[in-house]
Amino acid sequence: MTKLLKLFICVLLVILTTIGCTSRWEIAVNDSSGNLNTITKKSVGIHIDNSVEEVESIPLGQLLYASGFSLIDQIKITDQYGIDTIYNWDDISEYTTINESGVILIEDVEITADIITVSESPLLNEISYSIMDISPTAASVLGLPALSNAQGQNVILENENWNQVVMILMDGVQYEKFSTMVNDGILPFFKNQDDINMGLTVYPPITTSATAALLTGTNPEQNGVFGYGYRSTELTTLFDLAVNNGLSVVAVEGASLPFNLRNAETILSGDKDGNGFSDDNVLSNSLEIIQNKLPDLLYIHFHEVDDMGHSYGENSMEYEDALIRVDNYIEQIYQSLPEYTLIIIFADHGMHTTSDGGNHGTLTAHDLIIPIIFITK
Repeated sequence: MTKLLKLFICVLLVILTTIGCTSRWEIAVNDSSGNLNTITKKSVGIHIDNSVEEVESIPLGQLLYASGFSLIDQIKITDQYGIDTIYNWDDISEYTTINESGVILIEDVEITADIITVSESPLLNEISYSIMDISPTAASVLGLPALSNAQGQNVILENENWNQVVMILMDGVQYEKFSTMVNDGILPFFKNQDDINMGLTVYPPITTSATAALLTGTNPEQNGVFGYGYRSTELTTLFDLAVNNGLSVVAVEGASLPFNLRNAETILSGDKDGNGFSDDNVLSNSLEIIQNKLPDLLYIHFHEVDDMGHSYGENSMEYEDALIRVDNYIEQIYQSLPEYTLIIIFADHGMHTTSDGGNHGTLTAHDLIIPIIFITK
């Protein structure tokens, strides 16, 4: 081997070693108790690979959620020079990303971080239930075996004999706005209920991921529904479990089916009367089913609150009016149901104000906190 070839190989090894070293990076993620987790190139890459879109970066909130955080008050970023910067998480969550090079982008500011210290929100102490608790609870009430791999728990301990379960999804209902309207007496049906529980949905807080978590009792890491574009899960759902054990399941939807409700007899209500809404038709179809032949498990999905939230924001009159209508619809459903029915009412995600109206999908309290209500009749 010539000296020139040896020199070339040595230089090549140095270059390859340098590239290999610079491609590896690690960001420590701490809470007040110390180091909890790390963010690496591999962990970012996994989420990029699992995206149904071609993306070069992902929301930082996605990795913080994977690190065990949900409701966040502040984050402190310590950069490569040891300089600390504190951010109110709600102010930056919607547009803060991280790429496979480990660069955090907050608007137009790039940060190479060594440590992220997370201060969790005190609202965590007020959370009663998770959206993942709903199906394990319904399964137990219906006398079904436990959902395999479920992280959620049966949260009803009373030994009562229910004949059927009705699950009512109020799409896009933000907990803070909802509870304010309940306390002000604007939603009379809910005003008469004893417990409006503060619950937590999964990240990303959107209908597809939330529905998969709802029906399987698992989070997106387990059920594989990581966000937009995923419309089904391979895991066993509550509907699968019910039908496989000889129970009847009917799902009443709006104008479209946002997620595959496998093994449910699904009714698409549409906008039959041409008034621009589907919820009134969801109501009429639900009442007809209840009056004719109530199944063992009835799933009802009202869409209108979410539609108004996207168009006008959660503080708009249109959003409030949609909530008032849904309150009335659920009152009618409640009155029509027979005794020994367990009714579970919940949202899939919340809503936050944007320049165009409203949206959801961020790791913030406005999007993650949802109402979960158990009513017996």
